[in-house]
Amino acid sequence: MIKNIVFDMGNVILRWDPHYIASKLSNDSLEQEVIERELFASKQWQKLDQGLLTVEEALKELKTDNPQLIRHALLHWYDYFEPFAEMVALVKELKEQGYHIYLLSNCSLQFDDYYQNIEAFKYFDDFYISARYQLLKPDLEIFKHFLSKFNLKAEECIFIDDIKANVEGAKIAKMHGYQHNGDIKKLRLYLKKQHDLPINY
Repeated sequence: MIKNIVFDMGNVILRWDPHYIASKLSNDSLEQEVIERELFASKQWQKLDQGLLTVEEALKELKTDNPQLIRHALLHWYDYFEPFAEMVALVKELKEQGYHIYLLSNCSLQFDDYYQNIEAFKYFDDFYISARYQLLKPDLEIFKHFLSKFNLKAEECIFIDDIKANVEGAKIAKMHGYQHNGDIKKLRLYLKKQHDLPINY
């Protein structure tokens, strides 16, 4: 029996599009390329998600000819981390039906700076942020630690992520897994037909 719905964040709850975010951070196309290449595609970005660097440490490590631009981007990128309205509606519906809602995301400690501004997150019971535990999906250990931390049974959880490897990792941990491709109707149909959740589809 399903009791818990576990969501990834980027491209599930919120739109993660580095090119779009870079375009919001600067009107200059060359600066946009710098932001994408030197920040979002950097090793330091992943280290932030792993909790191995603070923001200030990352800024010191990042190699760039435009440090002011990179600082601005790193401190403001999440201002353009926009929610999917249809997914917010689904989260709200699931919560109203009595399901426990969790976040399991590869993200940095910057999460604490923006999560309260995201409407969808008011429906969540708790949040598992990779940087707090120095673990990353799809490693099996992160799923095991997530289940242990919140005292959940794997077979009572559905994990929803846009990345196949992460879904497979959850399945290895004995959770149910669904790879979301942006089609909310397909996701609703899966929840209804495969798990008999009492939701509209």
